Amino acid sequence: MDLYTRLLLGVTAFAVLGYISFVYGSCSTDPACHFRLCAGGRSFCGVVYGNGQDSRAP
Repeated sequence: MDLYTRLLLGVTAFAVLGYISFVYGSCSTDPACHFRLCAGGRSFCGVVYGNGQDSRAP
């Protein structure tokens, strides 16, 4: 693997981790934000704004 490929992989990893930390970090400071559960109910599918009643994904 050459230096250019490593650089692109590093930038991509940094961008993905930055995006995830921005979305979930900003949700933790907002009282109207809740984590959305997947259909199985055991894993997170994303975030939803509003009350907790609409926090389950179809």
